[in-house]
Amino acid sequence: MVKIMNDKCRIMNRTKHGRTVMMSVAFAFVFGHAALLLSQQPQASAGTPLYAVNAKYVNGMAPGYWATAGSGLALNLSSGTAYCGNPPAPVTYAGGALTLSPTSTNYIYLDPAANCAPAANTSGFSAGQIPVAEVVTGASSISAVTDERTWSSPNPAAMSGSGAVQISSLGTNQNITLAPSGTGASVVTNLEDKGGQVFNVKAYGAKGDGATNDSPAFQAAYNAAVAVGGGTVLIPPSASCYLLSTAINMTSTTGAMQQVIIEGTTRGHGGVASGATDLICANTGGILFDVSGSDGITFKNVAATSQSGVTTPSLIGIYAARDSSNAGAQGIKVIDSTFDMVTHSSGTTYSFGAYLYGSEDDYFTRDNFTADYPLMVSATNAFSQNSAFITEATGTQSETQDSFTDMEFLSSGLGPFAYFSGTGNMTLTGHGWNTGQANPYPVALYNYALEFLNGNATMNVNFRQEGYPGFASVDLFLKNSRIYGTSAPAATPPLHGIEFTDASATLEGDQFHIADEYSAASSNYYYDASAGSPTGVAIVDNVSFYCGMETNCVNIPIGNYVTGGALYWKDVRWSGAGTNEYPVISFGGPITGSFTVPNTAIAASTCTSLSNITGTGAGYAAGSAFIAISPANYNGILFSVGNAGSILYPEACNVTSGSITPPATTVYWRIRQ
Repeated sequence: MVKIMNDKCRIMNRTKHGRTVMMSVAFAFVFGHAALLLSQQPQASAGTPLYAVNAKYVNGMAPGYWATAGSGLALNLSSGTAYCGNPPAPVTYAGGALTLSPTSTNYIYLDPAANCAPAANTSGFSAGQIPVAEVVTGASSISAVTDERTWSSPNPAAMSGSGAVQISSLGTNQNITLAPSGTGASVVTNLEDKGGQVFNVKAYGAKGDGATNDSPAFQAAYNAAVAVGGGTVLIPPSASCYLLSTAINMTSTTGAMQQVIIEGTTRGHGGVASGATDLICANTGGILFDVSGSDGITFKNVAATSQSGVTTPSLIGIYAARDSSNAGAQGIKVIDSTFDMVTHSSGTTYSFGAYLYGSEDDYFTRDNFTADYPLMVSATNAFSQNSAFITEATGTQSETQDSFTDMEFLSSGLGPFAYFSGTGNMTLTGHGWNTGQANPYPVALYNYALEFLNGNATMNVNFRQEGYPGFASVDLFLKNSRIYGTSAPAATPPLHGIEFTDASATLEGDQFHIADEYSAASSNYYYDASAGSPTGVAIVDNVSFYCGMETNCVNIPIGNYVTGGALYWKDVRWSGAGTNEYPVISFGGPITGSFTVPNTAIAASTCTSLSNITGTGAGYAAGSAFIAISPANYNGILFSVGNAGSILYPEACNVTSGSITPPATTVYWRIRQ
């Protein structure tokens, strides 16, 4: 370049002495290189700078292969050079013509199978071919030429006609190591994305055509992510659903932190799974995703359905169990995902959106679950389900510290929205809709939106239910829990807000605040319905009931269950709403009774003796009796009952610094032994 520029300067200096010399030298320079320029560059269309054409159309290592219409059905191609073969090597084309098929769209390409010689067909570009042009022909002539040349990649990578990069199998060029996967796909194994590795299920052979079993491809993508220490298994949009006909094994026998994210591309909270373009058709007949014994797996924007497009519907969307070495399925996260499982209206075959047995520290957020039991969380294998991949634990396990927030449940009523058994430190918020509504409500269906079995503690619930006759059923103990929500029973008559079903139940440190959305009153809103003998719960201690407009609010007998332990109620609070300031509250039973509180002022810091009660029986045994209650209309008044033989001496004591006049009412008592 320096020499040319210096020559040019010398020529320009000589123009002062003769224009002819300068022009002749320049003319000789240009025409001396004309053949070289024309052999490497296609001719530009009229009005198009040649440089722009060269910059855009480069195939392989040099410009060329420019297609123009010739005579009749002949297509002229200019000379060109490209990489071809494995290992790649440059090949040169001297230029020539192809005879095309009449009345067709002809696809012109460089054929790797023929040393990248130009070729044509009428079916389209295939993987590995280098597109050159699309040419439309009539019966005897070419009517249109569309240039398809673009930047191309040397083998073993090649560009398909649709723009997809194809990788030749078993190549070792450009420091890429390739090996075929179990699905026949070619997988790059030594390329690492330092920002987080992505394993696209289609790269591992998934078709997403609704007919091919894509489970092997999903499994291969997941295994590849685990093998490198974690990453994202990507479920891209597809023409149809991804049919999964065998369960995906995400289990671990060591409780290892897998750090794998299963992520779809089009889902969010709300809607139905069938609207997703990355939809999974759950066709396993049992478990879909088994994460038993594993830690750290996340499902994000995943959409799955077993309601359509399947022959053997999956019954469990996500299954998480503790293994026999006490490794629990911990740290499982499900975010913005939808699992629409098949539902039933009768029988003993049940479906589950999520089945958690002995797992801990799991977090579900903004998810949609449709199933007979949308959410099953238990310290025991309550429904005797089993993993096909690991040996599970048996007996009672720890099931604590799970969170289910902003959930949306849909059920046919065969089971409750959420089932908790032997759990602790749980959070549930959201909404549920029961599609099995009828009037009267079918006797074969379950009656309550939530079920608490086998003792649960520290439960934090804020939930709105629609369609079940009642809000919740409680068995055994419920301790230190906050059960808030709204009940919109669709069937009539509505059932209880909360039903206590076991005579040994203890309620301690609980708050019940269930608002009835409809005006029709429920009989005994908080009710003990334990069958047979004995009946009644054992203890109600430091418990609050919100009665709302339910005039017959609490009816919980206490004292018939004999275990040798204490049987009592104390520190019970309740409140009504509007015109229901004094709802009926009853803790009656064979060793309970009542006394009347007169409408008489009680001076500050004094006690008023109430009418003595005479009776016989176990309830009047020797020893002191104590009852402390503070309902809304008795704030500041402490009731106590002393006894001597068969005579009880109740008192109402004002423990405040001002006078209190209680309304005339009846107070129920129970001897605390």
